[in-house]
Amino acid sequence: MEIGCFRRLLNNRWLVLVAAIWLESWAGIGYVFGSISPIIKSSLGYNQRQINTLGVAKDIGDAIGLIGGSLSKIWPSWGIILLGALQNLIGYGWLWLLVCHKVPQIPFWLHTCWG
Repeated sequence: MEIGCFRRLLNNRWLVLVAAIWLESWAGIGYVFGSISPIIKSSLGYNQRQINTLGVAKDIGDAIGLIGGSLSKIWPSWGIILLGALQNLIGYGWLWLLVCHKVPQIPFWLHTCWG
């Protein structure tokens, strides 16, 4: 009886939707770059080559995780998670400030290093 309830729970499409939404929120904002890149392109006056370079820089930064990886043996898990959240807040917060023209535009090469 319990196994049947468990199977029904796993096959529930609404549960799958909620789980997918939670996983997406935990995965970070990096996966929405394709959705926000047209806004970045039009607001900052970048061409498609610059947007592609910015996307590659973002992907490399996501894949390497140099700061979090090097501190993982020293800091507790909650500290690494807090550091990752802070890095996302700074990176995407800076991008938001640039797109909204709240700060002066920086050179493109510096933006790929920062973001």
